[in-house]
Amino acid sequence: MKEQLQRYMQTQGLTQGQIAKAIGKSITTVSQYLKGNYNGKTDEIDEAVARLLQREKDKVVERRFNSEFVETYAAQRCLDAIYIAHAESDIAVITGAAGLGKTQALKHYMERNPETIFVEVEPSYSPKVLLKNLCQQLGLNENGLNHELFTRITEKLGENRLIIVDEAELLSTKSLEYLRRIHDLTKCGVVLAGMPRLIVNLKGKYGELAQLYSRAGVHCDLQNALDKEDIALLAQQGLGTDEFNDLLYKVSKGNARRLNKLMRGVIRVAEMHGKPISEALINRYAEMLIN
Repeated sequence: MKEQLQRYMQTQGLTQGQIAKAIGKSITTVSQYLKGNYNGKTDEIDEAVARLLQREKDKVVERRFNSEFVETYAAQRCLDAIYIAHAESDIAVITGAAGLGKTQALKHYMERNPETIFVEVEPSYSPKVLLKNLCQQLGLNENGLNHELFTRITEKLGENRLIIVDEAELLSTKSLEYLRRIHDLTKCGVVLAGMPRLIVNLKGKYGELAQLYSRAGVHCDLQNALDKEDIALLAQQGLGTDEFNDLLYKVSKGNARRLNKLMRGVIRVAEMHGKPISEALINRYAEMLIN
């Protein structure tokens, strides 16, 4: 381990002081360790160094894996729906199974339109939390009753703004009603993205929420999987080659998230063993992923 650390320091041009900070030890300890005369627990230093070197390997993997946004057909559909909601002050609904790239498309739009209000819903999200979040992003006072927060929001927002809500299927009916009223009063565009059950939540189990669902002008349904062309684009972008596109489509089962994990894992395993990426390696790693 000591020799590996020395090689790492030489190739990266690092000092003993920098290594000491990285592993949480003193410079004296690192110096003695490298000279082979450290009197403490050498195993403890070996483990800290091993963790440091592993982190460096992980960084190499990240550099080899191209994680930039890819405008697949599914992503284009999402972006089109978002743009329509923004430009026409409408409500758009984006649904699809987990792992199809909905969140990546939402964040990509937000990066290009930083004035967008982006809300990531958590399981415990209440109407109060939603309204406080909106107030915070609008620079408004977050204290008060729900009605007071709602009034501040509607007075601040205008039709040129856009609210994007990710994992919106976790919102209660009351929270969804607040968003509908915000849209009605301000003409601010709203995008609700989430799992397929979002549509049921908007309609109601027996269609009793027709007024809520009727406000949505656009529904982009990505369904359960990406098509082969989209997976090919993501695979080629991630690995820098189209050699394994067909296999990656098969083992990823049309799921962008699974594909992402698969490509990162394959690159890491190939790096660890000093082997090139191959069909055998892809198949072996795919067996390790949870279906």
